[in-house]
Amino acid sequence: MTNLVSEKAEPRVYQQMIFSECVANSGNTLVVLPTGLGKTVIMAYLTAYKLQKERSKQILILTPTRPLVHQIKEMFLEYIGNLTPDLVLELSGEVSPEKRTEMYQGIKIIVSTPQTIENDLTYNRLDIQNISLLCIDEAHRATGDYAYVGIAAQAKCQIVGFTATPGNNPDKILEVCENLRISKISVTDENDYDVGKYISTHTPKVIWIELPLIYNEILKDLQSFEDNLISLLKNKVPISINTKYIGKREALAIHQQVVGLTKKDSVFGELLVVSANLIRVQHLKELVESQGFPQALNSIDKWRKKTSSKALRLFLEDERLIAIEDRLIENPLLHPKLNHLIAELKDVLVENKKNDSRIIIFSNYRDTVRFLFSELKNAGYDSAIFVGHSSTKEDKGLSQKEQVNVVEQFKNGNVQILLSTSVGEEGLDVGNCDLVVFYDSVPSVVRSIQRKGRGRKRRSRVIHLVTKGTRDEAMYWAIKRKQSKMKRFLKEELPKLLNKQVKLEPQKRLDQFFKQDEEPSEKSSKQIKQEFYPRIIIDTRETSHRLPKLLKKMGAILESKDLEAGDYLLSDRVLVEYKTYSDFIDSIIDGRLFKPSSSGQESQLVRLAQQKIAILLIEQEFEEIPRQIHINSLMGALGSILLDYQLSVIFTRNLRESAIFLFQLARREQEERSSDYQLPSVTRKEQTIEDIQLLILAAIPGININKAHRLLEKFGSLLEIANATLDELASVPSIGKKLANRIKKVFISSSKEKLSL
Repeated sequence: MTNLVSEKAEPRVYQQMIFSECVANSGNTLVVLPTGLGKTVIMAYLTAYKLQKERSKQILILTPTRPLVHQIKEMFLEYIGNLTPDLVLELSGEVSPEKRTEMYQGIKIIVSTPQTIENDLTYNRLDIQNISLLCIDEAHRATGDYAYVGIAAQAKCQIVGFTATPGNNPDKILEVCENLRISKISVTDENDYDVGKYISTHTPKVIWIELPLIYNEILKDLQSFEDNLISLLKNKVPISINTKYIGKREALAIHQQVVGLTKKDSVFGELLVVSANLIRVQHLKELVESQGFPQALNSIDKWRKKTSSKALRLFLEDERLIAIEDRLIENPLLHPKLNHLIAELKDVLVENKKNDSRIIIFSNYRDTVRFLFSELKNAGYDSAIFVGHSSTKEDKGLSQKEQVNVVEQFKNGNVQILLSTSVGEEGLDVGNCDLVVFYDSVPSVVRSIQRKGRGRKRRSRVIHLVTKGTRDEAMYWAIKRKQSKMKRFLKEELPKLLNKQVKLEPQKRLDQFFKQDEEPSEKSSKQIKQEFYPRIIIDTRETSHRLPKLLKKMGAILESKDLEAGDYLLSDRVLVEYKTYSDFIDSIIDGRLFKPSSSGQESQLVRLAQQKIAILLIEQEFEEIPRQIHINSLMGALGSILLDYQLSVIFTRNLRESAIFLFQLARREQEERSSDYQLPSVTRKEQTIEDIQLLILAAIPGININKAHRLLEKFGSLLEIANATLDELASVPSIGKKLANRIKKVFISSSKEKLSL
């Protein structure tokens, strides 16, 4: 079907060596390769090879962001010989699940974000058995519950992961290797002889920044505020602080400790305000140290716009904070980093007579990115903002289309300076840059290496702006130490650990991954008891939750549908409404649990109570403190649910228990009763004339139970509905002329006529 690679793909020696290592390894390989050395070319080699070897199979390429999806697709079309666009599918969550199911057919290469693929595997829209190669870009993300982990666990094919650095420490690196079932690691670094001529010659430069007197004075005020908060906590809770320097991580840990104590004894609840405010003081300190007064003021202003919690309200009313805020307003002195930055920009842009320079400036904060955009514009420099797509009312992100457009402008030279948050650190091909600026330090080896990798010209420079005597400097030195340790671990220790693992757990040969399982003998099939895996229907609004993923791992067969009531349909009679504890409390406080969500609609509890066996499942997670509610209100609500609505209420301690409960209940129902599903609703407790009339109306396409209710309330009977005029039908809320025509046709037409939809 394809020649291996086109002539456009450079046949570099190290790329061919890595390709050979991956093919020769019967297990899974982790490729560690500095940014800019052409990992996509190696992916193209591997993809073309597998397409030739197994023509009926598909290749799956995963990458974290939508712009990277588009970029890899375009590069594959360029690098793989005779590959036409109709054989490569570029995918993201913006495409509806139904369309994705159709789009997978006839495709050879799927390039996608991992969350989309994980969802499609969860609901059986994509056949994992038909994948012969899984390439994972930015493989260092394969930790925790990130989508890479779940996909790799289901994969039956060879996995090749690619990263510039697999983790911040040995534990994280080993976690990545375990999650991807890595048996071999291929490590290339800038000191290897065969990559030297392709490596950008970075000349690292650190500019040490001295803070002005007013900055140090405000930092002293913030430190005094912090010391007072810590003193309050130390006097009342057993908090151990082993260092003189408290950062945001330590403040978060203290807050979590207070949260744990509050669960056991509510007397500690008043300290939640103190520990929450400690985090906010830490945040302000970091902004003053590394960003500047405008960013600190902007953060306070955002807090004032959302004073929803008691802790935040008390923090903003504190005299110490008000005094600090007043001093920030009275002294509009910008952080000295800005002047040093503009001086460096001037040197680069003036020296480059061809005017083809490319400069990327990284900051940890969107506020700083937008601040720099304004300041550079005032200084006469055109720049572009590159941030993620998440948005709030005050802070709009960039859509995928806007991100791609910004990158293209930068690569084409229409914009010479790119101001980016962390979204620009990872993988994105923004072309060759003369200068990469760290406006602030990062606490992560991975992010530091990704940032540096944006400079790909042979004389590229990397500049760190570091504020002396602050966490900026502490993070700078910490990252240097971590990088040195990580290199030794990757080159010397990790290969030995993987070799031991391979001896203990031999990997299958590559061809064995794709062999069809032999039919079991009559004797063996009798001896093996077949495990029963239940089918669970999940409301489409719940599909992005973590709970369906756990159910899938346990073996449940999942299907998503729009349910009129409840979240999990377990049989023809059992329906479960799932809520976390905090959501349950919120739904009592704001009334949506008992009140209709809109005019003409029944409340959640009314719809649930109409079902034969309805269960309210409440999960007692405490990842964050739920809104406070008086115990009498809580018990009153539970009493009403049990007595007035006659619903069963089940409490679980965590997400895992919720999954086990749903799985076991569904298995018992279906295995013992051989139940089938009846949609759109499970069997009701008893059928009245109204129930039957509603079901008859709901059978008309476009009419759901709610619309059927409105029709009966308006006309009183099916006969009156049949005799109503089109205008009378269309006057019913949410019916309209199109549905009115359809209803009329159903009641007056011959049974042989066709109904147009």
